[in-house]
Amino acid sequence: MKGAGSRHVSSKLLKTKALLNNKRLIPHIPRTKRFNRKTLQRMLRRYRMVYLKPVHGLKGIGIMKAEKRGKKWELRHETKADLFKDVPALYRSIRRRIRKKAYLVQKGIRTLRYQGRPFDFRIMVQKNEQREWEVTGIVGRVAPPNRIVTNRSQGGTCMPARKVLRPSMKKSEIGPYVDHLYRLSRRIGRQFRKSYPNVWQLGVDIAVSRKLKPWILEVNTSPAVTPFLMLSNRSMYRRIARLVQWNRSRNAK
Repeated sequence: MKGAGSRHVSSKLLKTKALLNNKRLIPHIPRTKRFNRKTLQRMLRRYRMVYLKPVHGLKGIGIMKAEKRGKKWELRHETKADLFKDVPALYRSIRRRIRKKAYLVQKGIRTLRYQGRPFDFRIMVQKNEQREWEVTGIVGRVAPPNRIVTNRSQGGTCMPARKVLRPSMKKSEIGPYVDHLYRLSRRIGRQFRKSYPNVWQLGVDIAVSRKLKPWILEVNTSPAVTPFLMLSNRSMYRRIARLVQWNRSRNAK
């Protein structure tokens, strides 16, 4: 469903558009365009690394990464990697793979790593009993070996956020940085609701660059709560579940 009255929005392009209306969020949104020959060429020329994602995709399925490797271009998908002599050859391979399915191309972010593997964060933000946006959970998602996605369904490992940040910053810096991610997520919630006023929970996926800048990869309107069950401390999961129940009962009236 795509209308402003919807609670579930599947299009990644529409969700990105909703956030781009906020000037404070724009610096945290990787450039994202509908995939075609021209956008692929332009973005590879500018960024040298991009991600290709289904516009209506779930669980990291179908995501690919294109990147400059010496004089050639590499396309990574699942655990495989193919090399191409130029961008036209790369484009033809992508087009054969996706056929007529709608895709987007997004600026690639060189993220922090945990034990040599890239990671990002899933942050749950929900409307609470005071009808304010509350961050109810954050979990680090570490990509499995030789894969480009961090989703648990694709073999990713869920870990406490502070643990995955530990190798990249001082202990005294971690708490304030997590608070920064929380503030950003609440701002995302407030902005998203301007376009979709019936939305009451979001799963925000944020990657952190090697320069410690947070980047909003995606916003999910039907986020899975299972990543929080993977943590030994279940307090986040319990709070998330309580607000899911509270919002569902309130919206059923």
